[in-house]
Amino acid sequence: MDRKELINIRLDLISRSFHPEATPCLIAVTKNQPVDDIIHAYDCGVRDFGENRIEELETKAQSTLELGAEDIRWHFIGKLQSKKIKRLLEIKNLAAIHSIDSYGLLQKLISESNRELAKSSSIDLFIQVNTSGESEKSGFVEWDELAAAVNLLVEEKSPFKLRGLMTMSKMRTDNFTEDATKCFSQLHRIRQRICEDFAIEGLRLSMGMSNDYEIALNIGTDYIRLGSSLFAPQTGDS
Repeated sequence: MDRKELINIRLDLISRSFHPEATPCLIAVTKNQPVDDIIHAYDCGVRDFGENRIEELETKAQSTLELGAEDIRWHFIGKLQSKKIKRLLEIKNLAAIHSIDSYGLLQKLISESNRELAKSSSIDLFIQVNTSGESEKSGFVEWDELAAAVNLLVEEKSPFKLRGLMTMSKMRTDNFTEDATKCFSQLHRIRQRICEDFAIEGLRLSMGMSNDYEIALNIGTDYIRLGSSLFAPQTGDS
């Protein structure tokens, strides 16, 4: 079985977990994956791809365009350093940033976008919330700071669109399913409060990765970010 066939089979298996009335957007995470596999997934119908590193994203975005993937949509899902904002905004087909993890970073992003307005005006933003309480994870923790960030995007006529909220489930746990459910349910409640307080409709949730996306689907995620479940080598491959 070649790589394209394997990826297509995995996409079919993953899609069987979806609820027909609420099909999420699948983001294929390309960290450490070759361009060939990205094109295989693209040929199988995937259009949304996520990358953690700006350097890799620059290379892969250019390579996939040269290979004819003109309608590919890139999602930056890694830790964003303020010194690399300009480079990120210059990447073609950048659709969304899922890792706005502080008010200060959001301010810098908006400030930089004023110089890159034509390129950044269609980029969606997801505010990252730390629902697990783990110190090694980034993201908003306090409601007041989170509300201030939402207000900055909604009230200050930002060139970006607030698309939704993002979180990751707990890593260090003896009760994985229970704790993942708690993390995802908390983000769901935060979304509801934001929508009520700011009169926002259609705020999306980005939660669920290869090890926990089925739990996220049960909570009601809108975006799942899958890497190994889609691109891992076939059993027996070297």
